[in-house]
Amino acid sequence: MNKITKEDVAEAENQLFLAQKASNVDILDRLLYDNLIAVTPAGEMLTKEMDLNAHRSKAMIIEEASTEIDHINIIGDTALSVVTMTAKGKVMGAPLAGKFRYFRVWKHINGSLQVIGASFMQLPE
Repeated sequence: MNKITKEDVAEAENQLFLAQKASNVDILDRLLYDNLIAVTPAGEMLTKEMDLNAHRSKAMIIEEASTEIDHINIIGDTALSVVTMTAKGKVMGAPLAGKFRYFRVWKHINGSLQVIGASFMQLPE
């Protein structure tokens, strides 16, 4: 079992944020587990491939964003992170702006941290 530190998770979160902001599919592919399941605010389940395709097709464009890591909890080779993102952009051409809270489950797999599960919600203004 590989030991994970809060610093490792913070670095992975920062890499993920920069990859999302730039729609860098190669880095996202490395950070997201092949069998990832993410749950949207509407309750829909998204897969890794769906997320990558949204970035490839530019269906999701982040124009401005910043993040703050609120909490990291380490349990063996797994970590839970809570991150708040303030973002402005477009989803399927429709404008989207606000604060979003992400809950991610990171696991040490094949020598690196990968997101194995996630959910997010928009926070009230």
